[in-house]
Amino acid sequence: MYKHIATGIAGVTLLGASLANAVPVYESDEVTLFISGYFSANQINTDGNTFLDDGFNRIRLGLNTSAYKDWNVGFNAEWGVNAISAGQPLIIAGDQQAGLGDRGRSLFIRQGHVFAKHEHWGDFVAGKQWAVYYDVAGYTDWYEISGGLASGAFSLGSDGGILGTGRADSAITWHKSWAGLGGEMKIGLQYQAHTAPIDVRVENVVGEDLLLECPEGDCEFGLGHSISLQYTADVGDGLTLGAAYNRVKIDLETTRGRVFDITDPLNPILIRTDFSIGASSNSWALIAGFQYGKGPYQEGLYAGVVAQRSQNNELAPEGSTEGITNFFDAEGSESIFTYTWGLKDCYSFYFGHNILRSDDPGFEEALIDEDLFELKKYFIGFQYRWSDRVKLYTENTIDDSNSLGAAFAGDVIAVGMRVDI
Repeated sequence: MYKHIATGIAGVTLLGASLANAVPVYESDEVTLFISGYFSANQINTDGNTFLDDGFNRIRLGLNTSAYKDWNVGFNAEWGVNAISAGQPLIIAGDQQAGLGDRGRSLFIRQGHVFAKHEHWGDFVAGKQWAVYYDVAGYTDWYEISGGLASGAFSLGSDGGILGTGRADSAITWHKSWAGLGGEMKIGLQYQAHTAPIDVRVENVVGEDLLLECPEGDCEFGLGHSISLQYTADVGDGLTLGAAYNRVKIDLETTRGRVFDITDPLNPILIRTDFSIGASSNSWALIAGFQYGKGPYQEGLYAGVVAQRSQNNELAPEGSTEGITNFFDAEGSESIFTYTWGLKDCYSFYFGHNILRSDDPGFEEALIDEDLFELKKYFIGFQYRWSDRVKLYTENTIDDSNSLGAAFAGDVIAVGMRVDI
C-alpha cells in the first residue's frame, strides 16, 4: 500500500485517567456542573539542553443530570493547555500529544462528548473520548513525564484520534459490566465513522520521474471498529486481565488519480487525471495485559503490563525510508510498577519500560540508515504527595533506542510539580 499523511460526582464516571478532585461549580436538584483537571510544570534536561515545559495540563467541564427512569445524562468537554511553552519543542509522551491539526496551539481539544448511562443498560458515549482500545492500553499510561510510546494507543504520532486507539475522534462507544466467574466482567464496543482524509503522493510508482497523487476527498480513513474485554478477580488488592482490538479501513480508491511529470521537480507537469488507484488496506492493533493493585500511586504495589501487535499503526520519522511510505507493522510492550507508602500514601517509587520494534520485512528493507525501527526506553522515578492536590516528582528516562527510535527524545532527567484543581 502506498500512502502518505499530510502533515463525578452525582454518578458521573470520568473516562480515562482519574481526575478525583472535581469541584462543583453549580448544583441543584436537577443538574451538577463541575470543573476538574490539573496543571504541571517540568524542568527537563535532554541531550544537554535544559528547559521548562508543560506537563499533561488539562481542564475539564462536565454536566450531569438525571433523566427518564434512572438514566444519567450529561457531557464532558476537556481541553489541553500549553501555558508554559505553547510551541511544544519536544514531544516525549503519548498522552501529551495533541491531534495532528492542533500542534503548537495554546489550547486544544482533548475530549468532547455526550453520555447516557444506566445501571442495567450500560454506558453510551458519543464524541471525542477515550477509546475502547485505551481500556487496556491505559494500564501502563501513568508516567509523569513520558510513556505511552509503545502500546499503539497514540498512533501516527498523534493523540490516537484518527485511528480510534487513544482519544478517539467521532466515536460511539458502549460499556457494560456484570458479575461473573467469581469477579466482574466488562465489555466495550466502539464504532467510528470517517475521521480524516489521506494525502497520497508517491513518486516513481507508475513510472520513472512520475508522481502519483490522489485527489482531495477520494482517499480517506474509513469505518473503524473496536472491542475490549476485561475481567477483574477478587485477588489481593484486585487483579484485572484485559484485551482489546481496533481495526480501521484505509480507503485508497479512485479513478481520478493525478499523474505529474517531475523530471523538473521544481516545475511538475500534469499529464493525467484519470489514473485508477485501488490499494485499500486496514490498520489494526491488538493489545493484551494486566493490572494489579488499588491503583497507580495508591497504597501498596501497583503493577501494569501490556503487549501489542499492530499493522499500519505506527510511523517512522519522515525521510527514513526510500520507495515506500514510513508506515510499519510493529510489536511493542509497556510496564509500570509503583510502590506507595507513608502517612496518607505520601511517597511513591516507580519504574518500568516502553519498547517498540518494527515487525515488517518490506518496511525494514526500505530503511535508509537502519535495518529496523527500535524504540527502547526505561523509566525510574519518585513522587512525593505534598497534599491531596499537590505533588512533586522526579523522573529519569534511560534511552537505548537505535537512531530511528531515539528521534522520539533521548535520555531525559526531569523534575516537576503538579497542582490539581
